[in-house]
Amino acid sequence: MAIDYTKLSDQELIQECSKDSMRAFNQLFERYFASLYRFTVNYVKDTAIAEELAMDLMHNIWKKRALLEIKGNVDRYLFGAMKNVLFNHIRKRALEMVSIDECELPVLATQADQQLEYKELEKIYQLKLSQLSPQRKKIFMLSREENMTYSQIAKDMNLSINTIKTQMLVSLKFLRESMSEHTDITISLILFFLL
Repeated sequence: MAIDYTKLSDQELIQECSKDSMRAFNQLFERYFASLYRFTVNYVKDTAIAEELAMDLMHNIWKKRALLEIKGNVDRYLFGAMKNVLFNHIRKRALEMVSIDECELPVLATQADQQLEYKELEKIYQLKLSQLSPQRKKIFMLSREENMTYSQIAKDMNLSINTIKTQMLVSLKFLRESMSEHTDITISLILFFLL
């Protein structure tokens, strides 16, 4: 008999996740992602960052599913974990700002140099984007370039909204990690646009 995941308790969903049930994870995602996102956006005031941080948390839950032992309320655990993610994000941002402010800035490059760095960063971004599977790339482009909602993308591609969310989670994580290898170019561009 098929399991009706919508009727399982949070604790039961966590147990099913530990058995590699993507359907259980999707149900957990559906129950909590929107609330985690709203909670996060209250602190970071940037919808894209809030979405990425909430996605990162859910991605980590899935990655650590076999080791996850949640005693007590799952929602309390998730929001506590979200607070830790937020704290780390805010601390990291503060450290980045301190390190930039305390550094002696080299003579600013010419605008032509900045344009070359921007083109290089754009080329790297396009290369990383091309490394996504065709389906993930399409979902990412519809979300980020066409500003379509997850439900619109799901309808357009004839997929479930949970599939769209999961694919975006994986794509955002991959791109963030890939682009972090090129922080030197990114920081110089940020400095150029800020100064």
